[in-house]
Amino acid sequence: MKIVKILNIFLIAAVCGCSSLAYYQSKAVKKARVYVLEKMPDLSEKARHCVKYSPPRLMQKLILSREITESGSKKDVMQTCVVWANPDQANTYIVVAGVSERSLDDWYPIRLLIRSGADWETEDLIKEEGKAK
Repeated sequence: MKIVKILNIFLIAAVCGCSSLAYYQSKAVKKARVYVLEKMPDLSEKARHCVKYSPPRLMQKLILSREITESGSKKDVMQTCVVWANPDQANTYIVVAGVSERSLDDWYPIRLLIRSGADWETEDLIKEEGKAK
């Protein structure tokens, strides 16, 4: 009986300790939102609303491959950009660049840019569900 209780505790701890890619993506987006609002206090009310409430696009590019596999390793180092369309200027984007492993569990913002044009490759784009757009 004691063994069953111990196994149940380990099972509960394992289930509660596992987090999905969507969880880490939403955590990275929250960090990016805070970063934008902190670093750009002069944003218009419309742009602030866009950053606070609209879903961003996530874009990733491989920086360093730690393990060679077809689908990529969770330990690969990636540059991930969180991107919102800038409602104040046509064809410009608010971009927060950051670095982390592929799983985004340790993503942190490094740089904030206002970028013009949409010259990113479509395979760099990922949605919150992890599917290519």
